[in-house]
Amino acid sequence: VARDIDALVDLSFDDRKTLRFLQRLLYEPDEAARYRTAWLIGQVCARLSTREPGSVADLMHRLFEACSDSASTSWGMVETIGAIIAGRPDIYGAFTRYLLNYMGDESTQAQVIWALGEIAASRPDLIRKTPFYSTFAFLGHENPVIRGLMARLLGRIQASEALFQIMGLQADQHPITIYEEGRPLQTTVARLAAEAIENIQRNKEAVHE
Repeated sequence: VARDIDALVDLSFDDRKTLRFLQRLLYEPDEAARYRTAWLIGQVCARLSTREPGSVADLMHRLFEACSDSASTSWGMVETIGAIIAGRPDIYGAFTRYLLNYMGDESTQAQVIWALGEIAASRPDLIRKTPFYSTFAFLGHENPVIRGLMARLLGRIQASEALFQIMGLQADQHPITIYEEGRPLQTTVARLAAEAIENIQRNKEAVHE
């Protein structure tokens, strides 16, 4: 994978059309392939942005336009935005709050929560600068993937204000597939809830020490 990323970074420096080509790969019905492509684009853009931040910003604008175009499918677009921000939050972190605009559409809710969780892994402060409280209700969503991704997100930002709601998921043994570093991970809602509770309680202990 590292060699693939190196090759794509070199190609992107040589030919500006490379990012457009990678964006086209997102139009793929297979969810796992989309998440892998999104993660790869995020990795490539993290490296590319040190010398060509404008090219990456142009890609971000195209992705947001595609998400907002009701006539086109937004397959992979939200995930890619999240992966790019997570790769270089110091440059693109200001885009984080716009992801919440897509929580109103059922077809992109899981992707938004996944994307916020990716950003939260390194920059939880960026999530806390958004009106993220509006997402708490999704802990009770009928889709177990959304419940699990919400627990993952809130654990990563150590949201003690949602601790009791997350505790309510400890017996939720629904099996789900989420994506970490472009690869599918089989888990359960309960396991993600347990990890989130551990993160939140660890932070509470650190505060009291």
